Amino acid sequence: MSTASPRRTEQTEIERKYDVHESAGVPDLAGVGGGTDADALVVDGVGHDDPVELAATYWDTVDHTLLGARTTLRRREGGGDAGWHLKLPPSAGTSGRREVHWPLGDPDEPVPDALRRLVEARLRGRPVHPVLRLETTRTVTRLLDGSGRELGELADDVVRASNPDTGLLRTWREWEVELAPGVDGAEGERLLDAVAERLESAGASVSSSKSKLARGLGSEPAVSGADSGDGTSGADVSTAPAAPAPKKKSAAAFVTSAAAGLRDELLAVDVAVRDDEPDAVHRLRTTTRRLRVLLTVWDGVLDPGLAATVVAGAAHVGHVTGAARDVEVARGRVATRASSAPAGFVAAQATGRLDARLGERLVEAVGDVRRLLDSGAWFDLLDAVDALVTAPATGDHAAEPAAELSAARLRAERKRAKRAVRAGLTALEASDGESGAEAAPALHAGRKAARRLRYALEADRPRSGSGRGRARRAEAVQDALGEHRDALAAVRTVREVAAFAHRSGEDAFGYGVLATLEVRQAEDALRGFRRAARRL
Repeated sequence: MSTASPRRTEQTEIERKYDVHESAGVPDLAGVGGGTDADALVVDGVGHDDPVELAATYWDTVDHTLLGARTTLRRREGGGDAGWHLKLPPSAGTSGRREVHWPLGDPDEPVPDALRRLVEARLRGRPVHPVLRLETTRTVTRLLDGSGRELGELADDVVRASNPDTGLLRTWREWEVELAPGVDGAEGERLLDAVAERLESAGASVSSSKSKLARGLGSEPAVSGADSGDGTSGADVSTAPAAPAPKKKSAAAFVTSAAAGLRDELLAVDVAVRDDEPDAVHRLRTTTRRLRVLLTVWDGVLDPGLAATVVAGAAHVGHVTGAARDVEVARGRVATRASSAPAGFVAAQATGRLDARLGERLVEAVGDVRRLLDSGAWFDLLDAVDALVTAPATGDHAAEPAAELSAARLRAERKRAKRAVRAGLTALEASDGESGAEAAPALHAGRKAARRLRYALEADRPRSGSGRGRARRAEAVQDALGEHRDALAAVRTVREVAAFAHRSGEDAFGYGVLATLEVRQAEDALRGFRRAARRL
């Protein structure tokens, strides 16, 4: 799978590495594959390339932040893929690593911004510098099917690593098997298995190293028969002692695991927002809200000070992203309502003016989100979440059984949500007009309470296996009141722009039509809310 921007290219890397003694010979791989499946991939022939010399400089922070995140950033010279390479760990549910390439540029050029921004959530403003230089003699054997199509390649690498910070030199040999683009899935895995069997029969073993970078830095042992260059196996990369794991099935274990999952989603959605992926801002907003709900509903489980810091930081992120999301929704509503109006009732000038006004607001709001992601506030939040999920759980309820604490907390949340929804209904019945504008504050409080209940139930579901029905009923209340809120916000925007258009001498009839349609949407949403409230 490959995608491209004007200069950046991407691919998914599916490979396996093997340790091998310096005297081992590459076995004949012709005939590998096949089996009982008639469609199985078979290596019918091989092609041998001449050896090439590669030189790669790896970049990281002083404390090897990227390496700790299973990420490598390098500048490679030589071979057919010279340039900057960023290798990211596999996404959830995938086996291949995401590999991003950028043109080589001049030797003294800094790390390209297009690559740095993909790992900024890990780097958090910290500088990077060259931490290792690898010189590799690579001999490639290409694996071909009967038609000559390339299925993959075996790279026989003799590696020489030098650490500019310590002066440590290390050498080793390894084999690397990588599938060709388009060769993946179960067929690709079976081919890799067949190749592995042939390589292991020739003396290879599955690599003990996570990456060339880790081995070159001395954080993993050299292969038997390889020489570190100074008569030693290399220096170890020290790591701080990890906090003791919380007791299984305890509240601490449950909340820590849930918070870690949301931390990983924050790191992923940071990249999505920077890459302008669809719905990324909404994902960021939702993830921070879920994190706040988790730490609020299960208050008193994790470290209280860190939890309070995370909740406050997440609230700030939610405020900034909420503004962008609201404008994004409003802009979409204009187009939807205009298309549902009778033909000729809404002039193109009206929709154009509304779209332009909302477009200006969206650019400003998205700019605020981008500035947030490069700010100390965002990096401090990520640091706090990291600390929260690694620090000992010191809350008063940390040792309590997760099942008992969750049951009590969720009962309280259901009562809280029902009270807020009843208050919204009472305010609605006491208000004048059918749009519910006067009851908006109480309805908004009911919506937030229903959303909090939903997120709490969904957070607990992986542990309990239950709560789906209640979460859906809470979501129905949330959605109905969200539609009501969005419709009223759209009415305010239309009226604001209509007033400006009227002062400019423009016919405002079309704006009135759009506002009327939105009022009807608000009324329909309230009817849906009343039905959903009865089932909560």
